[in-house]
Amino acid sequence: MNYHLKYWRHYFISHSRHGTHSPFVYKLVDEVIYQQDEADAIANLPLGIRERGRVEQKKYLLVDRILKAFAYDQFAYLAEAPTADYEKLLKDRTGSYSTRKIYYIDQAHLDLKLLTYVAERDMLIVNEPHLSVEREDYWNKLRDDDRVVVTVDLYRIGLVYFRKGQHKENFLIRF
Repeated sequence: MNYHLKYWRHYFISHSRHGTHSPFVYKLVDEVIYQQDEADAIANLPLGIRERGRVEQKKYLLVDRILKAFAYDQFAYLAEAPTADYEKLLKDRTGSYSTRKIYYIDQAHLDLKLLTYVAERDMLIVNEPHLSVEREDYWNKLRDDDRVVVTVDLYRIGLVYFRKGQHKENFLIRF
């Protein structure tokens, strides 16, 4: 199916924050995903991100808000064509106050071996999980894996959480 047609399908079947029944996901959507960006953040976007258009700017600002909301002390940047702006963002937000690792994935050909290294508090950010058939297959395998507890599909970005004690759920959120 065409990428843009899949987007419209996602848009019509996805929910807003009010369609979620998980307190964790409701709070994530309300306080991070739907949070308005300050004018300074928009004005200070890296040139490489600004040149890529509005969609890339929106994704970059979302990743920035996610990194601010979830403290982490390590990251892995897995990309076929690394973008210096995202790598710098990950480095700048790294702190020494948490035992969480964030994986930023921007590759088409990955397997689930990565999940053997993931701990309970870790998080995966999957860039463009619906861009190609390979990426969509990987996203579906991640979503269906028993180790993954919560997935949030924003269409252009997928968030994967490993939270013990929570019921396995997959959310389609309008972004």
